[in-house]
Amino acid sequence: MRKYLVEARLFQALAHPVRLQILEALAYQPLCVCELVELIGRRQAYISQHLALLRSVELVSCERTGWNVYYRLNLTQLADTLQILQYPLMPPVYKNRTASRFQGEKQMGDKNNNQWHGIPRSEIEWQPMIVAERCIGCGMCATSCGRGVYAFDYEKNQPVVVAPEMCMVGCTTCATLCTQDAIEFPSTGYIRQLIRQKKLLRQSKDMLRDNREKYDLKVREVGSI
Repeated sequence: MRKYLVEARLFQALAHPVRLQILEALAYQPLCVCELVELIGRRQAYISQHLALLRSVELVSCERTGWNVYYRLNLTQLADTLQILQYPLMPPVYKNRTASRFQGEKQMGDKNNNQWHGIPRSEIEWQPMIVAERCIGCGMCATSCGRGVYAFDYEKNQPVVVAPEMCMVGCTTCATLCTQDAIEFPSTGYIRQLIRQKKLLRQSKDMLRDNREKYDLKVREVGSI
């Protein structure tokens, strides 16, 4: 019976729209609470409560990087939970193989589905550029970015942009934090022109209309803790 009580807690953790939103966001990359707040549009304390519950059933884990704590989806736990429904009598050895396959497919999907409003991320020229002569090597950009955009060259004492396509389109947080103005981005005019050219405002309105249960304030209030 204890086994089923544990499984029941896992499914209870999944049975909330906000927690599902959190898991969906973490499926792409680790995120800190502030990024989840921005994505989901709820108070930090509210998001933290849901994260605590997801951590209690080990669906997410966390690690501290600099000043921030980043949350990561526990793919093995999630795969095992889903397999309870599909293969309740599956021997453990097959469950482990299925979890490994699930993780491999997930990683492949991330690589192929990195898009922004349906536009392949590789086609959007939005990424930080480091002005070497201004950079003092403080590393604030590398330690503050939770998307893995930066690495740090310890020999040269300077950050390096290693994953530009992981940079959130329109985000300039690292440039805001840089006290030396050593990080630059394309102009916001570029993004606004892209929005006009691709007719993304119309698309955004269609998304609001077709996904009301996801964005509706009243629906969220009903699902609140």
